[in-house]
Amino acid sequence: MEKRLVLFIVISVLILIGSSYLFPAKKTLPVKQETAVSTRAAAGVEKNELLNTPIGAIENKPAPEEKILTVDTPLYHAQLTNRGGAFKRWDLKKYTESDRTTSVKLLNEGISLFPLSLEMKEEGDLFLKGIYHVEGEDLNLASGKKEGTIIFYLKDAATGKGVQKKLTFHDDTYAVDVEIKTENIPSYEFLLGSNFGIHQWGDKSFVGFIGPTSLINNRVIKETPSKLSQEVVYEGKTTWTALQDKYFLAALIPKDEEVKSIVKKVKEGEFTVGVKVLPKQPASNTEQFVLFAGPKKLSILESLNVYLEETIDFGWFIAGSWSVVRIIAKPLFSILNFFYSFTHNYGIAIIFLTVSIKVLFIPLTHKSYKSMKGMQEVQPILADLQKKYKNDKPRLNKEIMEIYKTRKINPLGGCLPMVLQIPVFVALFNIFYTTIELRHAPFFLWVNDLSDYDHKYVLPVLMGITMFIQQKIQPTNMDPKQAKIMLFLPLIFTFFFLNFSSGLVLYWMVNNILSITQQVVTAKYSANGKQKAGVAEKTGKAVKSS
Repeated sequence: MEKRLVLFIVISVLILIGSSYLFPAKKTLPVKQETAVSTRAAAGVEKNELLNTPIGAIENKPAPEEKILTVDTPLYHAQLTNRGGAFKRWDLKKYTESDRTTSVKLLNEGISLFPLSLEMKEEGDLFLKGIYHVEGEDLNLASGKKEGTIIFYLKDAATGKGVQKKLTFHDDTYAVDVEIKTENIPSYEFLLGSNFGIHQWGDKSFVGFIGPTSLINNRVIKETPSKLSQEVVYEGKTTWTALQDKYFLAALIPKDEEVKSIVKKVKEGEFTVGVKVLPKQPASNTEQFVLFAGPKKLSILESLNVYLEETIDFGWFIAGSWSVVRIIAKPLFSILNFFYSFTHNYGIAIIFLTVSIKVLFIPLTHKSYKSMKGMQEVQPILADLQKKYKNDKPRLNKEIMEIYKTRKINPLGGCLPMVLQIPVFVALFNIFYTTIELRHAPFFLWVNDLSDYDHKYVLPVLMGITMFIQQKIQPTNMDPKQAKIMLFLPLIFTFFFLNFSSGLVLYWMVNNILSITQQVVTAKYSANGKQKAGVAEKTGKAVKSS
């Protein structure tokens, strides 16, 4: 194989490894201002007279029966049960399964622990599975109503211990304001529920992270589910704690960041996160939270202003997160969304993005082409030198470098554009593979999901053909045997790209077409320039002879 290709691979890996030291992946995030959703939740406390009333003194009601309440908003459909005062269903209306009709369910049936459960070891299952009183009815926020509230409360008359949960729903967000009032309770765990937010665990081919994730002391901490055997308690400031998969997540965002974050295994295959609360005033205490359960869409997560967008790993590469890739990926994703804003087709937006990247690299690729063309032209001279100084390596190297210097040839010039595009390629891989915006995004005809591979394999084959054409017209300084071996490279890449996302294959194919066009144009102008130079030289000689 050509030495420059090997050198290119080595340099690429060294650049990426070196960047991990220059740009550490585990960064401490700057503190943000208090979130808008938390502020809205706090405002709700002042307006709610029920929260200022002692638990159990609201009404002298008989023991309630189990009741199911529904909450319908333009974004999701949820069900709650007064057994434990928790959610038992959460369906996303704007996101579907692969059949394009069934709504995505963020809560699985048959789970052991429902979201918003309160666990108190000294109280047994009373507040975990007991039947709460309910204030409020079914909520329909999909028909013009802006917000609504449901309140659960339960008090143990024998001990004087009580719990009240107030949930405030809004029509324009996946966030729910949660307020928990406790009486005579020294401590409790507020839990997100079993696997809430994990829609799919992923198969063997999945790359990325699925499971518990928390932002503690402004650092993102992840716990691998398969390695989790006992409860983990994090000391420090808890900004949020969440369960996430590739495209979705559910998170608890405490208003009081001094609570302790916990991660625990409920049973085999079920995991949860939550917070451990030690009330400052056990006799009567109120804590406020925001529950988020929805898509990992960048604009939505950024609007919460608590760094939940850090759950989108733009920097994944070779079993880790690389800052240099993340630094490139986020601007590229913003540009892609800009093109989508007026094309309304991510496939066309990818083409525009590819053209933009190609234009940016034109000066480098032009120099690369000239360098490769120069290397091709001096091959006969280098071959003669190798024969002449075959027994004198120092002299041979000196003569070769002199030729490079005289003809202004950079022997590594052909590698530079390829090296610089490696982080771009990896960044685009992450964008097309992990962002929910590309999930089920159609292009045209049979390409109906740019995040998935082309099931008809048309795009990979076309990509391989364009790569073969590009290789045939590209200047080379390889000997015939090496050239024949390199002809198999497009076939290898085609096979390699069969299971890559259609968006990434589309990018590579369009990039090849643009490279072919640039090479043809450059070769044409180069030939015309040489022809004019030759005519001028002959004319000059004719003038001198006359």
